Amino acid sequence: MAEQLKPARDVVPMKANAFDVTQRASTQLLPLFPYAHRGAIVPCSVAFESDGSGANIGYFIHTNSVDEIAVTLASNGPMRTGDVMVGPRAHGVGGPGPAIPFFRVGVVVQRQLEQGEQPEEASFQCEQCNAELIHHRVDMADADEAPRYAALPSNILGEEAVTQLNSSEDLRTCKACGHVNPPFPIAIWGWNRYVRNSGIAQRGWDVVGDLDISSNKD
Repeated sequence: MAEQLKPARDVVPMKANAFDVTQRASTQLLPLFPYAHRGAIVPCSVAFESDGSGANIGYFIHTNSVDEIAVTLASNGPMRTGDVMVGPRAHGVGGPGPAIPFFRVGVVVQRQLEQGEQPEEASFQCEQCNAELIHHRVDMADADEAPRYAALPSNILGEEAVTQLNSSEDLRTCKACGHVNPPFPIAIWGWNRYVRNSGIAQRGWDVVGDLDISSNKD
C-alpha cells in the first residue's frame, strides 16, 4: 500500500467566500487563508474593473517559477464567468483597459514548492518602447519561515519595486528612448496599504500573541 501523504505542517481546515474577501481586500492578490508555507496551496482574490475609457491601470511583466491557475468567478469582460486559465510563467499584468466597461472577480491559485528556491520577478517597462526600467526579484520560499502576519512576498515585490520607481524620475526616464514615464498607479493595486497593514498586524501580534490568557482569573 502506498504511503499516505501528510501535510507539511499542522493546519486548520478553513473556508472562505471569495466575494466577501474581495469586499474587504486592501490589495490585489489577497490570500484567502493564512497559509503560504512550503507545499501549501495559496488562493488569492483579485478584482479589476474598467470604465471603458481605455485608461492604463499600470503594467508589468510577472515571472513565476510555478504555474498560476486563474479562475474567473464573475465577469462581464473578456475573461468570462467560469473561465479557468493556466497562462505562461512569464506574463504581462495590467495595461490599458478595454474600450468597454467591464469588471472581474476572480481567484489566482498557486502551490508552493516543497523545497528549494521559488523565485518571482517583476519587471516594469517604458510605456513608449517597452525597454526595462526596473527589475525586482523575491523568493516565495521565504514565506515558509515568515512571521505570522507577514505580507505575501509577491506583494512585497510589487510594493518595493513601485516605491523605488515612483520615488525617482531618473528611474522612470527610459535609457533607450528618453521618455519620462508617469508614476505607477499603485493605489489601484493596493500593495503599499497591504504591506503597511501587515506590519501593523504583526507588531500587534508580537505584543499580545504570546499572552497566556488561560491564567486570567475573575
